[in-house]
Formats: sequence, structure tokens, C-alpha cells
Amino acid sequence: MARPSSIDKLPAEIRVEIGRLRGEGHTIDGILAHLADMRSQVAVSRSALGRHIKGFDKIAEKMRNSRVVAEALVRELGDAPESKTARLNIELLHGTINDLFMHTLEGDFVDGDGKAAMSGNPEGVMMLAKALDHLGKASKSNVEFLALAEKRAADKARAESARAVEDVAKDAGLSKDTVETIKAKIFGVK
Repeated sequence: MARPSSIDKLPAEIRVEIGRLRGEGHTIDGILAHLADMRSQVAVSRSALGRHIKGFDKIAEKMRNSRVVAEALVRELGDAPESKTARLNIELLHGTINDLFMHTLEGDFVDGDGKAAMSGNPEGVMMLAKALDHLGKASKSNVEFLALAEKRAADKARAESARAVEDVAKDAGLSKDTVETIKAKIFGVK
């Protein structure tokens, strides 16, 4: 397992500041100058900061790509009856498994970063399968929840409409039998 970089060993507030500055587009030299202005008691080498920024930029690019893919998937799913978020999570996990598989084929894993899951290790494969199973169950539960919520909303709307018909019919002087017939024909309410 790779040892933590000198940047990873810095206090959290300094790492957060480095991330904030990089997120705002500051250069390595600009970040070093800002850290010097903070009069922090830490020494940060330019090369260590450069490696950290390179990793930061790589993660930021992956997040941007994931966001683009997520937005495209949500647009493609449109008004699917299931939750867009649950479906998206399943698609993203499939993508992650595919990435793990591709890294295994290319051999660019460091010990402990997913190689066991994709190289035939039964425990790793089982964990991936469990994650997919849990996502599938979560998706099913979400669909059931949405269906129940829609049914309750429809029942409530029908009941309110039936009451409105009763009020209007009463004002118009219609008989109770006529009102019941209208409610049964239009709303399915007795």
C-alpha cells in the first residue's frame, strides 16, 4: 500500500485551503505563496504540491465526467416510473465495476485498490455482487414507495373531488341518488 504523501500529513485546515485555492484556479506557485502568507508552521515542497495538485485535478476530472454521465443518464431515463436517483446509482456502480475490470486487464492496480475484487478473489467478487444486490433491492423498494405515494395522492384527489361534487350538487339542488351516480361514474367513488 502506498504511503501517505507529505500533503496528506498536513493539518486538515491546510489541506482544505489547498483544495479551495486549486478549485479557484490558483497555480502551484500561487498556492505556495498563499501558504507562506498564512505563516503556517509547515513546509510544503513544490514537487509534493505538484503531485498533490495532479491527483486533485485527476479526481476533479473524474467527478466532472461522472456528473456529465449522470446528467445524461437522468435525461435519457426521462420520466421513468422508478426514481431517477436509484436508477442512476445502479448505472454508476455498473460503470465502477467496468472501470475495475478494465484496470485489472491493463494491470495498473496497486495492492489493495480493487485488484482482489476483480482478479477472481471470491470475497472481492462477493462484495461486488452484494453491492449490486443491495442496489437492486433499494431500487425495488423505491419503486414500491413511489407507487404507494402516487396511489395515496390519487385517492386523496378523488376524495377531494367527490366532496367538491357533493358541495356543487347540493348547491344546485341535485338529489342524493344523482350525486352518487355522478361520483360513481366519474371518480369510481361510492
